[in-house]
Amino acid sequence: MISRDHLANTVLAMFIAITTYALWSLSEKRFDLYISMYTLEYIIVKAVFRPRRVIMDVLAVGLIIVFFAIVSIRIYEVLIK
Repeated sequence: MISRDHLANTVLAMFIAITTYALWSLSEKRFDLYISMYTLEYIIVKAVFRPRRVIMDVLAVGLIIVFFAIVSIRIYEVLIK
C-alpha cells in the first residue's frame, strides 16, 4: 500500500507537469500565472491528502504570501485602468 505522503507527492508532480504542459501549449509567457497555478495545486493537494510534516509548512506560507502579492498587483492594475 502506498503511503499518503508518496501519493500526495506523486499527484502534485502530475498536476504540475500537466499545468506546465497546458500553459506552454497555450503559449503563456506570464511567470506569475505559473506561480499562481502551482500555489493553488500545492494547497489543494495538501488539503486533500494531508501529508505529514515534521515542522511547520514554510513552503505553503511562502507560496500563499507570493500568491496574495500577485493577486493584489493584478487587482491594482485593473483598478488603475
